[in-house]
Amino acid sequence: MTILETIEQEHQFEYPALYKQLDRDGMLSWGKLGPGWYANEFPRVKDNPPFLLFANDFEIINQEDISGEVAEGMLFADKSHRFVPLGYTGAGDWYAFYYNLKDGDNVPIVLVYHDSNEAVVMAKNLQDFIFARLLETLIEEDPEYPGLITEGDLATNAGNFLRTHGRYLSPRQQEIAAGIYAKGVITEDELRDILEAEINFDWLDSSFPYQTND
Repeated sequence: MTILETIEQEHQFEYPALYKQLDRDGMLSWGKLGPGWYANEFPRVKDNPPFLLFANDFEIINQEDISGEVAEGMLFADKSHRFVPLGYTGAGDWYAFYYNLKDGDNVPIVLVYHDSNEAVVMAKNLQDFIFARLLETLIEEDPEYPGLITEGDLATNAGNFLRTHGRYLSPRQQEIAAGIYAKGVITEDELRDILEAEINFDWLDSSFPYQTND
């Protein structure tokens, strides 16, 4: 039994099929996380980037830590909210599946802020989330906060990122992403227009409180 299967059984839910496919493909491992990760693991994984390695401000969660976060109530969330974390930002906010809005096979992904009682819906499902993060990666970098994709040759890293992630997109998303990656850059306006046209749904960008007032 895999770690994800153990988590599913323990907490009585089912991960999206695409997330389990990523796990089978070895995409959910960034190597040994911790203080020595950049020196020891990044050189090993960068040529075949695992899940969202080069995405802006995304760090994967250790699978061994997921069950504890779910059991304890992530970020002291009200138990009525069914969050299952998959990553976090450098500031300590969490990306999580949000099962309260599950619709068929679609489990939305939300960004849960650690320092305010707010969660924001980022995508209808994991496929749309990957698509959005792929495109967002090519927004012109702030030189004060360069992303991992700038470590080494940007064009090579971008090509590898698209190669390992494109297979998990829909054919139309693959076509759009390939076009943007061929250009090598996307503006914030272009990104907004594409996401509005391609992954919009009723809850996108909506927010809600997730903690009790006790």
